[in-house]
Amino acid sequence: MARRWLVAGLLALVLLPVGLRAPSSSGAQGASLQSSIDKAAPGDTITVSGGVYHERITIDKPLTLTGADGPVIDGDGQGDVVTITGSDVTISGFEIRGSGTAVSKEPAAIKIKDAHAPTIRSNIIKDSLFGIHMTGSHHATIAFNEIDPGEDTPIERRGHAIYMWEVSDAAIHSNTISYAADGIHLEFSENNGIAQNTVQDSRYALHLMYSDNNRVIENTFRDNLAGAVLMYAHELLLKDNELSSNRRGATGAGVLLKDSDNVFAEGNRILRNKYGMTVEGTPNSAGATATFLRNTFALNDTGIGIFSNSPITFVENAMIENTVQVKAMSGALGVEHGTSMTSTVSSGSHDGHSGQQNSPSQPAPSAVPRPESVVWFTGGRGNYWSDYRGYDADGDGVGDVAYRPEPPFAGALAGNDELRFFQHTLAQQAIDAAADMFPVYRYDAVIEDASPLMAPPGPALPEGEGVNSELIVVSALLLALSGAILVSALDLDLLYAVRTKLRSAAGARGW
Repeated sequence: MARRWLVAGLLALVLLPVGLRAPSSSGAQGASLQSSIDKAAPGDTITVSGGVYHERITIDKPLTLTGADGPVIDGDGQGDVVTITGSDVTISGFEIRGSGTAVSKEPAAIKIKDAHAPTIRSNIIKDSLFGIHMTGSHHATIAFNEIDPGEDTPIERRGHAIYMWEVSDAAIHSNTISYAADGIHLEFSENNGIAQNTVQDSRYALHLMYSDNNRVIENTFRDNLAGAVLMYAHELLLKDNELSSNRRGATGAGVLLKDSDNVFAEGNRILRNKYGMTVEGTPNSAGATATFLRNTFALNDTGIGIFSNSPITFVENAMIENTVQVKAMSGALGVEHGTSMTSTVSSGSHDGHSGQQNSPSQPAPSAVPRPESVVWFTGGRGNYWSDYRGYDADGDGVGDVAYRPEPPFAGALAGNDELRFFQHTLAQQAIDAAADMFPVYRYDAVIEDASPLMAPPGPALPEGEGVNSELIVVSALLLALSGAILVSALDLDLLYAVRTKLRSAAGARGW
């Protein structure tokens, strides 16, 4: 009987996960994280109790490291805090902080090198140069993490929250990121899914460079210098994202597209940016496309800024109360009439893992020739323009006269940037209203949409987003300032007139 109980006890010790508790605050010595990792067998689970571990650790074999009660791994400002080089490593439930700051070495809270299927889940990552730095890896899952490299660090000295170089088939979803250089930065990384992340108060929320066949779905990018910066990125799906209030510094774009092919954007809400979107050199290759369908651009200073080398297809979008709806960034945009929708994309699942399975279904290059200029309407349907003043006599939902924007204030603004001071004030409204009644000032229309829609087809504005309260406050302040200047000028003129009258009277009486 005693022998049976001894065998049972030994089996229990083998099968139970390894438990580890931090040294107490009194300085009692306990097992270190690294020693427990070194002793664990491949495939083991190590459960770590709460406490602060002042260590830098390396995991080079399949292992699960799970935190209970919020344990902290603190690198004390030296190098990388956690390094993963093994396959099938999972780390979850930790606060990881205190990497080095030497920019040339790109230190990170978590550095992953040439690893298969790492999982970084439900961690708090802070006070590090880079958050998660991954190179040469594949099938990674990065999910439900809070990443804040450092609010107190100047933006030019920050690293990226999630950085990937030559990474494929990864799922990046449901992370909350703030105060990074780039929230999510991919270079030479293909076939990844980026979904349901929130990035704010950073430089670029998302930055793709030479990264093809990626899917960006249901993310929120707000209050950054720019939302999504997509450069030399082909086979790209951008669907159901919110890109709002990205207006800091000189960039200030919700979406910036450059030299990219086979882009499909649908169902995105692009709100309150300096530029809702800028497009240059897209599509870039013969037979490639760039299609924008049922997106909402609202309350941006400029809805879309397009270079003449960007023959995109822009149909069934809603352009709502942008100060300038469309701006030609260089040369004339021209008008081309499409005959049918140029592409459709299967978005697949929206759980963040869809990026590993599905790719945008683009038409064959031989089937869809590259248009010579922007396509604003196709199949008898164009876009909704909030400043359209036409009519729909036959009730088919499409305006009977073309939309040709010729707003005097926006036209004057294109040649005199100082007028931006009066945007969204009574001065702008007065100029535009006066021009409607007395057509003295007319500017050449930038575009022509021959089939403008009478109702917005894209996603609705969030509740309360239809009024720009910030601009109302600015307008009120500018109106008050104008009134003060006017009153001051009138008072000065009145005082001058009184003095002149008194002097004249005194001269007549010989005083």
